[in-house]
Amino acid sequence: MNYEIIGLDIFSLLFIMMSYSFMGWAYESSIYSLVEQRKFMNRGYFLGPYCPIYSVVSITSLYLLQDINSSLKIVIIGAMTCCVIEYVTSYVLEKLFNARYWDYSEYPLNINGRVSLISSIFFGLAVLLLVKIVHPFMLDVVGKMSINMRVVAGTLSLAIFLIDFIVTTVSMMNLNKKCKDIYTYIDNYVDEKFEKMTDKTKERKRFLEENFKFEKKTDIQVNFAGLTKRFKENETHFLRAFPTFKSTKYSDLVEKIRAVYKNKRIKKEE
Repeated sequence: MNYEIIGLDIFSLLFIMMSYSFMGWAYESSIYSLVEQRKFMNRGYFLGPYCPIYSVVSITSLYLLQDINSSLKIVIIGAMTCCVIEYVTSYVLEKLFNARYWDYSEYPLNINGRVSLISSIFFGLAVLLLVKIVHPFMLDVVGKMSINMRVVAGTLSLAIFLIDFIVTTVSMMNLNKKCKDIYTYIDNYVDEKFEKMTDKTKERKRFLEENFKFEKKTDIQVNFAGLTKRFKENETHFLRAFPTFKSTKYSDLVEKIRAVYKNKRIKKEE
């Protein structure tokens, strides 16, 4: 309990980080989604209602801004901090899971579509709000909690995050594995039945469109010539949470799965 970060013991820090993650998720799923998609969405990378990147940006910014009072400096440092963390996170996720979860390519002054000046300025202003209003309020909340309450809240926050981290990671790995299995099956099937494919990317796309059957019930099931793959809800969660989600290795299949979801929603609305 004596070890502190930005004046907080570890349990209080864990509780506040989870709180900021939830606030970030609430913003992404309501205000941001209404502006961008005209509807409420679960915009979290994880299955639960939280976006950990918001807590990482918040705590890192608070640490860097401990001795700074200038609002302009707070916005600039907050924007730069967010920019660095968002870029690194995007890069690491792409290398680990062959996927781009967000894309700022259509925004002016973006860097490889991973970050943009507009989003960074917005988050810089959000950090100013955090420093001046939100964090002082959260410190007041934590200050009124007993030691036992802080221990329970911090431990529970960590446990929830770790469990969800494992489930989400396994889900993303399963999505990639099933996509890889289907691509391998297509390559082997076409090579065996017909002449060797000269352009596998083009042929896979055509083959998926013409020969594979996609069924949507609770999950999405893909069928073709003895091959059956079922993509569960938690494995395709990323496609719904991130409208610009792109697979860098299995783009044709992922986009087909996304189209199946969209068609299903259209039919329900009709």
